[in-house]
Amino acid sequence: MTLLSPRRAAALCALAILVAGCGQSKGTARDGADGTDSAASRVAGKGGLPPSAAGPTPSHGDPAPSYGVTPDELPSGAESAPQYGAPPPEPRQASRDCSGKRGALVEPGPVDAAMGLRAMRLTLTHCGTGTYRLDGYPGLRALGDDGAPLDVRTLRGTGRITTGVPDPGPHPVALRRGESATAVVVWRNTHTDLANPAVHAPRLRVVPAPGAPARTVTPDGGIDLGSTGRIGTTAWKKDAPDGTGG
Repeated sequence: MTLLSPRRAAALCALAILVAGCGQSKGTARDGADGTDSAASRVAGKGGLPPSAAGPTPSHGDPAPSYGVTPDELPSGAESAPQYGAPPPEPRQASRDCSGKRGALVEPGPVDAAMGLRAMRLTLTHCGTGTYRLDGYPGLRALGDDGAPLDVRTLRGTGRITTGVPDPGPHPVALRRGESATAVVVWRNTHTDLANPAVHAPRLRVVPAPGAPARTVTPDGGIDLGSTGRIGTTAWKKDAPDGTGG
């Protein structure tokens, strides 16, 4: 057996290392040639998902596939949920409907609110026989939750509360069955009395004319008087045939 000298043995070892490195480089080149990522495959198969579970790699130009994604399901009843951005419901208007009614039908209209001023139209429709006569202002009384009168004054006319709602003043109004008259109630919700809570009247008692039966109405949102303690009203005015109050 022939012994190698130390120098020759070192040269052979270096040659062996060089040959092994070239083989590894060729393998890496082959991995890139078939479109796969050898580094990613080694990572996926070592402590992560096996290469078969990672899904196919999309070819260039094809959309990437999705795995395990399902559309969300809406809970039952979602179709009846409130829709944001939907128009608000129409405010309640006077029906002027005398079906099954007798005497005077009194109805509140929507409450207009602007800069602390409130205005609400009352509509009286004659649902009886003969002629219903009005002359002047309705009698009003603000009522609390229990139906008891509140400490609120009623003003004849609107000038001491606002100049924006004209008052036709007292004058005779004659209504035949099915015809209507209107009056506008105004108030402010200013609250300056910090020692006492703001006054809120959920109902309003209306006496159309002296000696006439009273009617109680429930305005939308009630009458928020703050600490002002007063409401004003215009006189009755006959409605035009189209219901505009003209």
